[in-house]
Amino acid sequence: MLTSWYNGPSNLGWMSGWRGGTVPHAYAAGYAMQLVVFTNDAPTQVATKYGPACGRPYPLSSRFLSDMTTLAQTFAGQASGPPLYVSMFAEFQTYPCVRGGWSADPTTTAYYEALMDQYQAAEAIFHRYAPNAKVALCWGGWQARSDEPGKGGGRSMFPHLAAVLKTSDFESFQAMQSDTNVNDIRDMTRILGQYGPVLLAYYKPDNRSQATFDADIHTVFTPDYLRGVVADGLFGFAFMDNANLTAEPATAAFLNHTATEFGRTAR
Repeated sequence: MLTSWYNGPSNLGWMSGWRGGTVPHAYAAGYAMQLVVFTNDAPTQVATKYGPACGRPYPLSSRFLSDMTTLAQTFAGQASGPPLYVSMFAEFQTYPCVRGGWSADPTTTAYYEALMDQYQAAEAIFHRYAPNAKVALCWGGWQARSDEPGKGGGRSMFPHLAAVLKTSDFESFQAMQSDTNVNDIRDMTRILGQYGPVLLAYYKPDNRSQATFDADIHTVFTPDYLRGVVADGLFGFAFMDNANLTAEPATAAFLNHTATEFGRTAR
């Protein structure tokens, strides 16, 4: 699986140029593709039908869905060919002005409600223009580390999005903690696996720690751990980049052996 990041409108110009070459060549070579849709624009006040909201404005903007149409047409493949996994709104819990939960304050709730409308509209666009597309909402993998029922935070946030999760094609999350990601991967897979098959959209210790990377990999890519998370719904694992992979030859060799032994063709 090959992963590409869309980080906002400035990427459209060069990325749309892949439509006639890079993308169809990748599918023809047998690769599945993943498109991670992310935005990091400055949060601001936004008017929505749910009332005043506050958060990153681009996903709620008038041009967003038009941009998603361009992306869907760019990354489209054949329905019978390798899939396109779209991990939408990567780490979306960071998008509101006030973080911490669905009910952190009224502007946060309004923002999430409007964002979910846009998510479902974008999902429909990808289904229309890219017959091989499967779309998911992409969680930050720290969500299962706490529970704050009073404001719909931590584990208590999942029920607020249950309707969206149930109608998504798969479930998606990232894992980038600097200390360890072993429990986060297991916990997020177990929770999200109740709603559908789960993809770890991108993994990398945020502080680039080789020690954390090595410890994570030598635990996660063992038969017992893999059997457990696969049983809970995990079907794929993607790396943020290859920096840590190439830094330690022994870890790379270990991972290559495990991937060869346990890997399956995407479908």
